[in-house]
Amino acid sequence: MKLSISKTDTIELDEVQDAGGWSRNGREFNVRGREDSGRLSEIINRAARSHFGMPDAGRFFEGGREAANAADRIQPAIFVERNTQLLRMVYKELAIRFNKNVRTKTQKKILEKFNLKVRRRGRYNKALNIVHDPNRGVLAQRVVEVSNELMSHDEVETVSPNFVSEFPRVSPPTPNAAQWHLKFQPNSSQKQGSDVDIRTAWRKTLGSPQIVVAVLDDGVDVEHPNLRDNIVSRPDPSDPRDLVGRDFFIPDDDHPDHFNPRPKRFQWPYHRMAGNDIHGTPCAGVVAASGRFNKIYGAAPRCNILPVKIFHDDDLASEDRVADAIMYSGLFADILSCSWSGPNSSIIEAALRDVAEGVFDSRRGTRGTPIFFAAGNGGFNSVSYPAASDYTICVGATTDQAGIADYSNKGKEVWISAPSSGGSKGITTTDVSYPNRGFNTGDSSAGGKDGLHTNSFGGTSSATPLAAGIAALILSVRPDLTLTDVKEILKDSADKIGPASSYTGNPGHSLEFGYGRINAGAAVKTAIVFRRLAAA
Repeated sequence: MKLSISKTDTIELDEVQDAGGWSRNGREFNVRGREDSGRLSEIINRAARSHFGMPDAGRFFEGGREAANAADRIQPAIFVERNTQLLRMVYKELAIRFNKNVRTKTQKKILEKFNLKVRRRGRYNKALNIVHDPNRGVLAQRVVEVSNELMSHDEVETVSPNFVSEFPRVSPPTPNAAQWHLKFQPNSSQKQGSDVDIRTAWRKTLGSPQIVVAVLDDGVDVEHPNLRDNIVSRPDPSDPRDLVGRDFFIPDDDHPDHFNPRPKRFQWPYHRMAGNDIHGTPCAGVVAASGRFNKIYGAAPRCNILPVKIFHDDDLASEDRVADAIMYSGLFADILSCSWSGPNSSIIEAALRDVAEGVFDSRRGTRGTPIFFAAGNGGFNSVSYPAASDYTICVGATTDQAGIADYSNKGKEVWISAPSSGGSKGITTTDVSYPNRGFNTGDSSAGGKDGLHTNSFGGTSSATPLAAGIAALILSVRPDLTLTDVKEILKDSADKIGPASSYTGNPGHSLEFGYGRINAGAAVKTAIVFRRLAAA
């Protein structure tokens, strides 16, 4: 089934057949005929309960026939995006934005053509309308069909089924310790010149607390001893409930848990990504760990972190809420760091554009906001979305041997690369401090018996916050720089590592390394003296 993601582009969705029915646990969805059928079935059932209101087993016993009837009415369409193989579900909602000059009366007339009514408006962008057919004439596959028809209207800027989708957080574990990625470690297996020369940058700045980096992930341990001093306080001064960030997986903005961006989901084995909120805390540490405990530093140890939770372990996330999280981050942060991938989404693309271009009342205004995304860890010759978006800065991964990491996705969109795992060493950074939780559950060989740090973080998941942290150093010395300026500085100051033949053009771009491996010292020096060329 085709889905229009813009006026000119489409993607293919393959429908997943539900072979489920009723069990002693009530209504259940059951996928068959796939290698990952068990995992998909579990994820789908959780999504139906958390996003579509399907009663759980307890409510069946309490509600009897009424609960059973309610469950029978919930009939979502289940798809796998052909290109990415990511799961996407839709029940009855669409998200639509009309062009600015379209009158309200015209908007209403177009929606009425499909019997659609506005359920709610975007939390941070009132131009985004979440619509549905209250008479249930537009459900499941019909939502996709209507979305395609609406996309063809000149008055419509963008539209999409309001999917709940799979957003992988991928970080391949590798052994060893020491923060080699920041400073070369002599007398080790590390190749000289494989680090980012952070100490040269730190002679100019350790970062400014006025520069805030939003970490959009599965939560940040805000009480971690190496993070707590750098967690932004009361990011939204207009809402006294917003103390340290928000959880956008929670659908209700007034729910108390919406204002708690900490890790929340854990299941055994606690050191594995699957089932555990343990990815965002290491990312935050790579950006701005303070170094006050065990001298474990982030790239910008005096900058602040805004925790923005969008995932609860592996559960499907609502695309309109991910877009809300991006918009919120643009309001209260100078840089966004996103170590995850997802399906091609016109809703998310519109939010990225708004934040990058500063077309709304964002923190950086029309200077634009740098949004760093991981290229992805599949070793493919194409980068993941949203790293492939024109509005993001795509980051690939290099190793302690100053070469490309085998897993790092490649493509023309890669702007810069940064050190991570894949050689003989992983990345040492903060870990979830809760007892017996995180990549390191209390093993001295995994980063320390206290479990506060891990030495096995990696992937483009780690390269991305490292690049974001160095960008924070750039803005610390030159907060006046635009998004374009930051990208140019990263490009001009990067180290051309790897074979010279892999770079083409001038100043030379590689499908593997982008414009080269990021160099913090050179980037900060370049930023200090940077002068924008006058327009021709």
